[in-house]
Amino acid sequence: MAPLHVALLWHMHQPSYRDPVSGALSLPWVRLHTARAYFDMAYLLTKTPQIKATFNFVPILVEQILAYVDGGERDLYWALTEKPAEALTSAERAQIQRHFFSTSLEMCIKPRPRFLELHQRRGQLSTDELRDLQVLFNLSWFGFGARESFPQIQALEDKGRGFTEADKRVCLDIQLELLKRVLPMYRALVARGQIEITATPYHHPILPLIIDTETMRRAQPTAPRPPRFAWPEDAHAHVARALDAHERVFGQRPSGMWPAEGSVSPEAAALFTQLGVRWIATDEAQLWNSRGGGHAPTELFKPHRYATPTGLLSMVFRDRGLSDLIGFTYGRNPAEAAVADLIGHLERIHAQTQADEAPFVLIALDGENPWEYYPQSGRLFLTALYAALDAHPDLVTTRISDHLDAHPPISTLNHLHSGSWINGDFGIWIGDPVDNQAWALLGETRAFFESRRDKVSVQAAEAAYEHLLQAQSSDWFWWYGEPFSSDNDEEFDALFRAHLSQVYAHLGFPAPAQLSQPLGAAPDAAQLRPPRALIRPTLGEGGFLDWAEAGALSLIAPNASMHQARRYFSRLRYGFDEHRLYLRLEPIEGAMLDRAALSLRLIVEGFEPLEFSLASPDRLPPPAMARVRGDAVELSWPFAGRAAGEVTLRLELLREGIAVDRFPAAGGLHITLPDPLFEARSWRL
Repeated sequence: MAPLHVALLWHMHQPSYRDPVSGALSLPWVRLHTARAYFDMAYLLTKTPQIKATFNFVPILVEQILAYVDGGERDLYWALTEKPAEALTSAERAQIQRHFFSTSLEMCIKPRPRFLELHQRRGQLSTDELRDLQVLFNLSWFGFGARESFPQIQALEDKGRGFTEADKRVCLDIQLELLKRVLPMYRALVARGQIEITATPYHHPILPLIIDTETMRRAQPTAPRPPRFAWPEDAHAHVARALDAHERVFGQRPSGMWPAEGSVSPEAAALFTQLGVRWIATDEAQLWNSRGGGHAPTELFKPHRYATPTGLLSMVFRDRGLSDLIGFTYGRNPAEAAVADLIGHLERIHAQTQADEAPFVLIALDGENPWEYYPQSGRLFLTALYAALDAHPDLVTTRISDHLDAHPPISTLNHLHSGSWINGDFGIWIGDPVDNQAWALLGETRAFFESRRDKVSVQAAEAAYEHLLQAQSSDWFWWYGEPFSSDNDEEFDALFRAHLSQVYAHLGFPAPAQLSQPLGAAPDAAQLRPPRALIRPTLGEGGFLDWAEAGALSLIAPNASMHQARRYFSRLRYGFDEHRLYLRLEPIEGAMLDRAALSLRLIVEGFEPLEFSLASPDRLPPPAMARVRGDAVELSWPFAGRAAGEVTLRLELLREGIAVDRFPAAGGLHITLPDPLFEARSWRL
């Protein structure tokens, strides 16, 4: 029986953080992700040579790594770290206290007592505390590869506080050394045949929309549309430049590509084959939407081919469920249990496809962001996963090109759906009012460039065009509109508008006034509303008014650089009467609970966890109670006899013992229990 060929594709992606006006690097995320994920992922494979994988690097990310190494450039956060704490201006002190907690609260801040102490005092730190923060922020970003390679990191961890200016220098010197080592490590892995490196179009654009935004009508026929943007020559430039850049840096021209956000269309496919790309990888949504009804589930586990006017394109489709398990679920669970669960899924796929000549499964996901939420930056999970894959008699890891060379696809797609890996459409990047406003500004600037490009010098036209290409990155549109936001929304918006403004500057014209105005309104970052009065709901039977005065916590986290496809709940409502605490999980519209497979666990600090199946909530041990009404879950927990004060709780959603979601996503919900004067204080007309 043929083994199941497992292709791991790790996607490494950051946008350009270069200030469009000064040319200096602004945000630090290329440097800090190098200190963790980019270095870790290559480092671990050097120690497990039997595992093969595919790494997809966005060229603008590679360009910025080289800027640190070959160009001697440094970002703003580096400068804020390097400057002596006693010499910081008041504005710089404020910047550090705003931005130097941008790391995982659960995995990076709470385990370091001094870091947590500073987090609780942010906004009022002394000079010595600021120096500690300068070190701790950078220290928290080192991954396991750096820690095993540089013992100085553990020495700083052991010290914990009272850091010196020399300690800051140690962190920065190690980060620079990691930046110098990381690309040669990947080149060495390529040279020994262990990995292949693929590319995304240069600045990570949504390629079908750059070719023609009217493509959105195929997937979002009723969504509002911006003025048409159709510049296929720009799409050509993104792909051609990416292929050339990877050949220069890694020594080989990529055979395959992961289109930005897995976005495809027939026109984009034709562009890929025109430029010599043999294959692309995308999400299973594109397969199912392309094939329509009547397909067998096992179609996912084989490559397909698609005929374009410029040649035949091979396509592989990721298993979204397995990819999301690594991206969003397994970090909450013990490594051994998580790996056993994943191997079990692969064994079931192998059993389904045992009659096939060479069954194939693609697991493709963000290769950098998940590890912030794993213990030890993912070392335990990844080490156990690679060991389990290597030891399994029916599983073999493969590079995607190797598999396609040995087993050319014979399944044919006669139609190719236009969409991305999120919901099978382009809705994250176009259709929202703010997104459409950004597209309109981009289109106006692109048309103005076309009208003036022949009236300026070649150098000026090239500089203006480069800013246009950078403004086409999907990243700016990801953070505009709903549902995502970040601590750097203002910076991202400013970078986008500055790129467009620089187009006009290089053409010798002032930028339109509208480019000086921020796009969209800032989101409500709190997402939390406390209870306004006592509530007394009847579980499973009451109506909306029972919960009208309850507190509410949004569960759709806006601060997300990744998108989790399978979610069930959008809001947690909570409140209390004099004796009991009440909780209500409200479903996402259209979500359907698989009650037989799911259970819910209530964890209140200081008490034994309570767990019940959603299929039989009445079996929750009394005096706690639970009911499921529609797809909303309601439960109560008695606190009678407990002195008024604060309780901290969280809820975990489990599937067959594996925690697949958590509410809140990080930390706990802190609830102040009512005292006898609560209603009097809360009374309002």
